[in-house]
Amino acid sequence: MLQIDGLTKRFGGVMALDGVQMRVAAGRVHALLGENGAGKSTLLKCLSSVHRPDGGTMRIAGRAYAPADPHAAEGSGLRFVHQELNLVPGFTAYENAFVGRRYPRRFGLVGWREMRARFAAVRDRHGLDLDIDIAVGQLSTAKCQIVEILRSLMDEARILVLDEPTASLSEGEAEILRGVVRRLADHGCAVIFVSHRLDEIFAVADDYTVLRNGRTVGEGHLKDTTRDQIVALMAGEELKHERAAVPGKIGAPLLELSGFTPASFRPPLALTVAQGEIVGLYGVVGSGRSSLLASIWGANSLARGEIKINGKVLPCSGIADRIAAGVAYVPEDRRNCGLVMHHSVLDNAMLPRLSLYRAISKLPVLSWRAARRGVRKLLADRNVKYGKLSDRVSTLSGGNQQKIMIGRWFGDEAGLLLLDEPTRGVDVRSKAEIHAMCRRFAESGGAVLFVTSDIEELLMLAGRVLVMAHGRITLDAPNDAVTRQSVLDATFHAPDHGDLQKAD
Repeated sequence: MLQIDGLTKRFGGVMALDGVQMRVAAGRVHALLGENGAGKSTLLKCLSSVHRPDGGTMRIAGRAYAPADPHAAEGSGLRFVHQELNLVPGFTAYENAFVGRRYPRRFGLVGWREMRARFAAVRDRHGLDLDIDIAVGQLSTAKCQIVEILRSLMDEARILVLDEPTASLSEGEAEILRGVVRRLADHGCAVIFVSHRLDEIFAVADDYTVLRNGRTVGEGHLKDTTRDQIVALMAGEELKHERAAVPGKIGAPLLELSGFTPASFRPPLALTVAQGEIVGLYGVVGSGRSSLLASIWGANSLARGEIKINGKVLPCSGIADRIAAGVAYVPEDRRNCGLVMHHSVLDNAMLPRLSLYRAISKLPVLSWRAARRGVRKLLADRNVKYGKLSDRVSTLSGGNQQKIMIGRWFGDEAGLLLLDEPTRGVDVRSKAEIHAMCRRFAESGGAVLFVTSDIEELLMLAGRVLVMAHGRITLDAPNDAVTRQSVLDATFHAPDHGDLQKAD
């Protein structure tokens, strides 16, 4: 269905694509793999005509393909679903489906009934359970992703491109979406699936293409390869996949929660995280995991109960108190909540640690020389790849943005690190580097409490595993006493009396 040969694209002195080749068959799910910066996004933008390739050829169903604009790309049967949702929250699913399309008309007025009927027909054709009459702002993230996919299928699609469609989904929601993808392929659609979650790739995809430094370095059938071979192709070397080791010396409690709840309608809970511990918190969207983390950070005025940091009782809300007590927080959404995307790399790296770069003066001013020197060292220690400190942080890859957002907190001041989805949307190398940063932090006497939707990451990083369901902790056990099945069992466990499920 899609054939790419010798595709090249240069940006100034950087060769983003260097002779890429790729074959995608109809009725198959094709995984496009590679580290951040490998050329995946540039290739997809060439497919959608956002970028014009400098050389090479593309063909669809044997015919030359060189679209003049995105509308021409859609006219050739390509549909794109991006990682970031592009929906109007106040519109229903069928209203969102017609954004950017010509509305059906009846007597000069918008034909709302026809709009709904046409979208409902697409939904029913693919056998999906979706309420199309409520605002998408009331739908789960997984349902919103399904709306995005159905919107792309309003017209005949020969090739569907999904860019990190499950990055923000729980395990259960991701499984639903993978089922949708398989059904689309079974109906004859060629699906290009971009994901950094290799367990998911092996579960849903048939074929693969691996890019590295803008070149195709591997392609074939997934049944003929292994995870380690794919990782080696992506990284150019064998990456060491560390499993969570038995924790080293566990010190005094750093975080103590007693009768603590993020809101009055949530049950109170108790939790202790000690020095040297890495504790992973798993749960589906809505289980209360992210609101718990934000409440520990002091960002929730509805939180109630007792919270102690290093033995000192703190008020339930108040971020300044947490920073003074050595608590650091990294939110899930780096684009809207973690980084100032239109500011420089320097500005973003400095944000939590402005006091370190004060000039030796009575005036409240910054020593920019000290700031640049300190930030360069911080970025070098975290292996962050960037051009200039003055570059906007938005120009960096997702993995490098994430390493800045986490690494800028490390230092003598931080003792407790709260991470919400620390490796969302990053490649395998960046994920390994972030995990190594967390391990070093814990070994130096700090403590890490992280939220993840990735069971593989949970078992890889956490020395102690927690699972939340319905606002309660339903599993609290050391890593070596936990299996994937026990995590899933606890995820859908609904305790009646605040019971705590222990691993067998």
